[in-house]
Amino acid sequence: MGTNSLVFRSVSGLIAGITCSVGAHAYDTAAATAAANSSICEDAQPFYWEVGAASGSPIISGQVGGTNFSRSTEVHLASASKLVFSTYVVQRYNGIPGGISGARIVKALNMKAGYINLDDSLCVQGSESDSYTVADCFYDGNNSDHDPAAEGEFFYDSGHAQHAAATATQLNLGLKTKSSLLTEINSQLDLGPTFKYDATNVSGGMSANAEDYAVFLQKIMEGTYMISSYLDFLPVPTACTYWWNCPSSPGGSVDFHYSLHHWIEDNTGGKLPNGKSLGPGDGAYSSAGAFGFYPWITSDLQYYGIISRESESGAGGDSVVCGRAIRAAFLDL
Repeated sequence: MGTNSLVFRSVSGLIAGITCSVGAHAYDTAAATAAANSSICEDAQPFYWEVGAASGSPIISGQVGGTNFSRSTEVHLASASKLVFSTYVVQRYNGIPGGISGARIVKALNMKAGYINLDDSLCVQGSESDSYTVADCFYDGNNSDHDPAAEGEFFYDSGHAQHAAATATQLNLGLKTKSSLLTEINSQLDLGPTFKYDATNVSGGMSANAEDYAVFLQKIMEGTYMISSYLDFLPVPTACTYWWNCPSSPGGSVDFHYSLHHWIEDNTGGKLPNGKSLGPGDGAYSSAGAFGFYPWITSDLQYYGIISRESESGAGGDSVVCGRAIRAAFLDL
């Protein structure tokens, strides 16, 4: 049992759990609600949260700390855009892209391509113009600088995928603007209506609401999207290898693995950059955003969850701590 679960149990011991089941899988909605309203989630307030299955409406949901955020509130996804982009890539190639160019694309999605200098703010500023393209974002400032020392090593940065997207011999999306990039993504994924690109940074430029993102997660879970079969593809260790890539990861010293532009929460422990410790992970797949949007899918693809909020950059860690506590309580881990 993880640290968050132990803390949660001390908070909710007086609350009688309501245990339900879908098929052979049991869950506890009262415990999940108690976790969401506990001190574990205090630093993430205000937020909206929900947990659901592979189809249908949420099993349980709520608003904590006020009504600022609801299921229909559109928020900046930041790095929660990453899972959308990798899902598009796998769908477009009908699996893992092959050949030399495909290997480069996979390397980029795994954060190992050596492009570690992308300044997202430049892409956001540039995207105020509707004619600003994916290639413009990549070549703005020093965004396209390549670091040979980082080649082949995990280094969390949006530059990897931006290079793959902008390069004609790889994804060939360089001429796409915010509008045409969304059209291209939707040609493969048919996303809900609130999904849009606020910037042409393919790894962090999207916004959407929790309702549409939940449907996206459900399509992964039920196998509509081919990435469903590749969520564990080539898992990359993210614990520090060299001193210079230690501060690069929003996971801090937590030893998650990283796959195709998403996290695998199979850690044994560690501390996030916000100083909070995480107990052993349960193998969930996730894609936390810097502003606090945190989506996850259980390792057996039976349940998903979302923390929806928008705060200052770096808020993702508090959402991860909160979301993991809700998940552990819901699943009685």
